[in-house]
Amino acid sequence: MSVALALPAADPRAPYQARAAFLVLIGALVFNAALCFLNTAGFPVSGGTVIGAEVAIIAVTLGFALDERPGPWLILAGLVSYGLLLLALRGSTDVKGLRDFLIPVVFYNLGRRHPDPASADRAVLASGVIVVVMGLVEYGLFDLYQQYFNIVRYYVARGSMSPSEINELTGSLFTSGIRPDSRTILPFLGPHRVSSVFLEPVSAGNFGAVLFAWALHRRTMRGRAWLFLCAAMTIVLADARFGAYVCVAITGAMLVGYRLPRLLWFALPFTILLALTVYGFESMQVTWQNDIAGRLLWAALLITSLPPEGVLGIMPDKLFLSDSGYAYALTQVGAAGALVAWGLFVLMPARNPDGWRLRCAMAIYTCLLLVISDSPFSIKTAALVWFMLGAADGAEPETGA
Repeated sequence: MSVALALPAADPRAPYQARAAFLVLIGALVFNAALCFLNTAGFPVSGGTVIGAEVAIIAVTLGFALDERPGPWLILAGLVSYGLLLLALRGSTDVKGLRDFLIPVVFYNLGRRHPDPASADRAVLASGVIVVVMGLVEYGLFDLYQQYFNIVRYYVARGSMSPSEINELTGSLFTSGIRPDSRTILPFLGPHRVSSVFLEPVSAGNFGAVLFAWALHRRTMRGRAWLFLCAAMTIVLADARFGAYVCVAITGAMLVGYRLPRLLWFALPFTILLALTVYGFESMQVTWQNDIAGRLLWAALLITSLPPEGVLGIMPDKLFLSDSGYAYALTQVGAAGALVAWGLFVLMPARNPDGWRLRCAMAIYTCLLLVISDSPFSIKTAALVWFMLGAADGAEPETGA
């Protein structure tokens, strides 16, 4: 389907669609850094401020994402209804699970409604440049950066950290902002792990992998080499070992893995979850170190610590599960919700081979990242991921695909 047919001429939003998509994507990327700046400058923020900012971004996106097509409306209504049912069964008012359902639907459809690859290229490259420039300022002008961005104070203010978690080693940075042992990527850069606009280095490294995936996907993109450079610099500055590994997996998925049957892609996260569960029950270890093996063990222990109501998504108690995305997903959306949501993602028909390749790349990205983090659900990175997927699914196949 051509771009001209993607938006009806009578739609009053059509002239503003590309600009609105660009602005909400940049807003989702930088709003946490903006709130951190305000909090450091003396304008106090809270958890409610952060939630309000996310709601505003999602609401604006929703206004430009949905149209007369009934499919997205039905999917959104079904997922929200299910999310509200879980809230009622938990006796909770925490709407984080609803947000986790909303972000994929609205940002995917935002990209799908205006599948112009050139517009998507500009949004992705602009995001990469912002991340790199902010990262270089943080690294090269660190004393000045700390005067305007006190990350620890911001996370304490929004309720994501307690004052007791403040670490003298990291100072004003997030707890993982300093590598306690030697840096893995370019050790001469020192122990500082750059967070850029994400305020913590894990999301920065993940975002580098996302930029890499789009650059690999868009063979005819203007500025493709610059996007690859942005991806590499983001991963290096954040010393994101996992982000580098994921780039290798993404390459395999886009070159070879996309040929695998859809049922295997559907089974992938549940196979990983089963393997972690078995490992957690069988392992005799109770201590872990901050390396790949240690993170796998800790994720397995978190998963096997969940009670049955946690697996079903109806546990009223809120646990800290950020180090295991699979455990977090179960407690937020339940096993049934995870099955349906992943099934929609993987089994939904692909409009073109290029879109399916990118979907496989993001599937492997998500499945691997969920082992050690809940960050695939964060709007900071998820907004661009889902927009990219929507734009790729709706665009014409590239020549030679």
